[in-house]
Amino acid sequence: MMITSSVTTVKPLMKIRRERLLPRAGEVVVTPGQEVNPVQVVARTSHQRGFTIVDAADILDVSPADVPKYLLVEEGAAVQKKKPLLQKKGMFGSKSYSSPVNGILYQVSHGRLILQQTSDLIELRAMIRGVVAGYLGSRGVIIETQGSLIQGIWGSGREGFGTIKIASERNDAPLRKEHIGADARGAVLVAGYIDRPGVLEEAESNSVRGVIVGSVPTGMLHTLPALRFPIIVTEGFRQQPMAPPIFRLLQQSEGREASLFGADTGTWSRPEIVIPLPASDAVQQTADTLQPLAVGQRVRLLRAPHAGAVGEVIAVYERARATEVGFRMPGATVAINEEEVLFVPYPNLDLIR
Repeated sequence: MMITSSVTTVKPLMKIRRERLLPRAGEVVVTPGQEVNPVQVVARTSHQRGFTIVDAADILDVSPADVPKYLLVEEGAAVQKKKPLLQKKGMFGSKSYSSPVNGILYQVSHGRLILQQTSDLIELRAMIRGVVAGYLGSRGVIIETQGSLIQGIWGSGREGFGTIKIASERNDAPLRKEHIGADARGAVLVAGYIDRPGVLEEAESNSVRGVIVGSVPTGMLHTLPALRFPIIVTEGFRQQPMAPPIFRLLQQSEGREASLFGADTGTWSRPEIVIPLPASDAVQQTADTLQPLAVGQRVRLLRAPHAGAVGEVIAVYERARATEVGFRMPGATVAINEEEVLFVPYPNLDLIR
């Protein structure tokens, strides 16, 4: 029997391909092989906002057949919000009516004006510095880059990019307001955890581009998607420090540009941090969700009292063994450090590769 565990990818160098998709078919505006930067538009489409119907005959108090006499624009002409559409002059004054929307006078029918509202332009940006590797029909593109990839466990639903700045010196230290100064503008801040809501308001007012932390309180989760920048959590929702391998890789990447994807998007299902790096020997990495456990692998413990701790597998068991609380389950023996060796059930292990 093959023993498997969930997998968290933490790779300093690999080939990364990611899809960028429009919500509907549109126009791709880049070519295969073209280099792109995060802010570059790669595709666009329009979002039709529908029609507005104006009962002109009733407004002017005239018969439907007479409405065309009072029109100030012709059918098919562009109209602007608050600009006059109709005007009726008389001995005792005049009546006028201004357009309620931006758009086109689509049709005049039975005393009514049908206004087609101007469509909104949706622009899809690359969000990653890399090369266009291919098209996805008229919906978008595949962008390829080489660099570091870190998977998180929760994201606030937004995406963004910025320069990595290590805000706390240790992986178990919180993000504080004093960490957010003038140099935080345009940065992606990295800290052990967040425990105070006010620190995120400070980050937003200082134009921070993103935040990466080990954990946040569960009570704050409902407020985080309202922030203008993405937040990625790597460990959990108690006061858990960031896993040392993740914190160390982010430390080594300080000053580099990172792209944060805080939503379940495209073909991958976990929030991700992509840090493009120049490289010629990157290896294609598959996105397996299960990986065989073996002696010598690094794993992260997922349950209290050792949640977030990282250790090395020193033995793998196919048959059930007794746990600390008396249940019998299959698992592995993990050395957290030279003095602490634990038996951990397989569901409580996360392989870091």
